[in-house]
Amino acid sequence: MEVTIEKFNPWKDSLISGILLVIFGIILMAFPNEALDWILIIIGVLFVLCGIVNLVGWAKSKLMPTLVMGAVMLVLGIVLIVLNEFAADFLMILLGVALLIFGIVTFLGMSSGFAITNGSRILNAIVGILFIIMGIYALVNWEGAERIVMLILGALLFISGLFQLYEGYQQKRASA
Repeated sequence: MEVTIEKFNPWKDSLISGILLVIFGIILMAFPNEALDWILIIIGVLFVLCGIVNLVGWAKSKLMPTLVMGAVMLVLGIVLIVLNEFAADFLMILLGVALLIFGIVTFLGMSSGFAITNGSRILNAIVGILFIIMGIYALVNWEGAERIVMLILGALLFISGLFQLYEGYQQKRASA
């Protein structure tokens, strides 16, 4: 019996992740109004399924943390599915706060060696400022920010996917 070990090819990982990022970016840009609703519904369904699995696990193990976790996940999943609009507004507020913090850390961290991109300090400053602006916009106009934030995130995913594809191409060329 012969055992073969497949050789690790990092360019394949870059290729696959690049393709997925480009696809998700296009979906977010093509359907920005529906994207957040669908994301929340998918996450809600996953939470419901995980909650049910935990509750079944509790029935077998009788461990209280399993019961609590299952109940919380089930309720949260149902809230995400049923109260989708409320969850989207709440998520936009959280996203606004996260973008604002991320932008500040990126902008202020550029002088201490922290870099979100491998490029220059100017590029890091620009990325930081963009995230700060998106965060402020999402917080000030959290009901209407969904579309613009999804468009920008879609564009960032798309561009990131293109960079991943290019990196995979460079890795493939270097290994040949």
